[in-house]
Amino acid sequence: MDIKNEVLLELKKLNLTHDLTNFEKMFVLSTDAKNGDVSLPCFPLAKELRMAPVQIANTIAEEINSQLGADSIIEKAEAVNGYLNIFTVKSVVATKIVEEILKTQTAFGSADTYKGKTVVLDYSSVNLAKYMHIGHLKTTIFGLVMKNLCERLGYKTVSINYVGDYGTPFGKMITAFKRWGDREYVEANGVDAVQDLYVKFNKEAEEDDSLNEEARMWFRKIEEGDPEATELSNWIIELCRGEVERLCGELGAKFDSWRGEGYYTDKMQPVIDELEAKGLLQISEGATVVDLTEYNLGTALIKKSDGTSLYLTRDLAAVEDRYNMYHFDKAIYVTDVSQKLHFQQLFKLVELLEKPYAGKLEHLSYGRYSLPTGKISSRMGKQALLKDLLEAAVNKSREVMEQRGTKVENTEEVSKKVALGATSFEVIKYEKVKDTIYDMEASLNFDGETAPYMQYTYARCCSILEKAGTDVQVGDINYSQITNEQGFELIKTLNRYQKTIVEAYEKQEPCLVVRLLMDIAGEFNKFYTVNRIIDNGVVNLNYLAIVKATKQIFENGFAVVNIPAISKM
Repeated sequence: MDIKNEVLLELKKLNLTHDLTNFEKMFVLSTDAKNGDVSLPCFPLAKELRMAPVQIANTIAEEINSQLGADSIIEKAEAVNGYLNIFTVKSVVATKIVEEILKTQTAFGSADTYKGKTVVLDYSSVNLAKYMHIGHLKTTIFGLVMKNLCERLGYKTVSINYVGDYGTPFGKMITAFKRWGDREYVEANGVDAVQDLYVKFNKEAEEDDSLNEEARMWFRKIEEGDPEATELSNWIIELCRGEVERLCGELGAKFDSWRGEGYYTDKMQPVIDELEAKGLLQISEGATVVDLTEYNLGTALIKKSDGTSLYLTRDLAAVEDRYNMYHFDKAIYVTDVSQKLHFQQLFKLVELLEKPYAGKLEHLSYGRYSLPTGKISSRMGKQALLKDLLEAAVNKSREVMEQRGTKVENTEEVSKKVALGATSFEVIKYEKVKDTIYDMEASLNFDGETAPYMQYTYARCCSILEKAGTDVQVGDINYSQITNEQGFELIKTLNRYQKTIVEAYEKQEPCLVVRLLMDIAGEFNKFYTVNRIIDNGVVNLNYLAIVKATKQIFENGFAVVNIPAISKM
């Protein structure tokens, strides 16, 4: 229900001295119950109406109160220091909101705004020559939540894990294996052995630069289709791919496509030919480039001096392939802010090539993610490995529940759900531009602003509904009995869910959804504290309906932000 719009529609029915049509955008939802439900600051009206703000507010309030009918959604209007505060009839508003939630259930908060349109989301983008580390958490969770938001608004979504299965890292891996590797040992130890070789290469290359030249040589052989280089590269990819799929699965992320960089090995030349035909290519110190300095985007490298391609060249081929395959209306790339220039160059090149998807590409960039010890790096060692972090989170959640005396039959399953919820919440709880630090200890606290606190509140809703032993239907409710502020404030907070989904999508800020869910948890616990939902075995169906509506919004919201709903914990 759009409370503000309902109030504005009611005001249009009244005969007011001042026409408020031009000031509708100035009406806001009140953040404090004592200021009503909708407020109008009258200060901006003073110049046009040639009256003092206090006088304007007083005049309008008196006129509203004198014309209210028995069926009006407005209960009263108050003028306070130049503000017009409008109070709605609680029973009417509560009825509309709770009944809509109970009727629409999982569809509440969804819309068909973009029905018939397709969005492609490129996220996670794991380099198969390395371990998944904590840095992959943010792109994977952010991308997954953005996908969920898009789906709630009607988009058909395509999730792509554009894996790094190509490039110089694989030249390094082959060099390392040829020098120090043992095939039987690598086969037995999989990604652990691969990462050990990668780390060893980088340490040795600091002392011996010829190793880097050797790695570049092997990468050239991969591009040229050399049988040995191709076989070794594919072997490494197969060893690593399974572990990446497993870890992404643990995070709740499933992908429609795993088509990586290697797929575009033989598809880059047409892109280069197009750039040439447009007269965009230049040769600079042996390298093939596009000069983008007039757009303040520097020089875009298309081909190195040794003839090998670059990430940008492959991205140009990839986006062409994706458009031909999916005919997308929008493509979103989810990476950290360090790749901002790369995507600016990519989008500009697409524009200069006059592609039909120019203007349909977006880069969702976010701040860096790190542990308390500092920046993340997988180049020089096994810091912040994702599998270790997830395992530690599960162990910690199990420990916390044991300390709290939690009694559930499926402890391991619940521990994993608590850990996933805490991890997802930690990733998206702040605005995306902020650099953030992953604090596992704080994230698993059952008190305060954490996912376990929200999950526990949801479990309380489930417990109340179970104890009630009866379901509540729309016709069973008498909303005129909802008179306390806690019940009404909770209902209004639930009502914000629909607009929050839209705002989170438009601003690409998943934090808005988790903040709302946190607000709902806080309002619900206030409501629960002061109201007897079940009193000596007698169930208050009016309050039970509010509990059921709260449970529904938690389920809908949790599904969006990748926090598992746990009925008992």
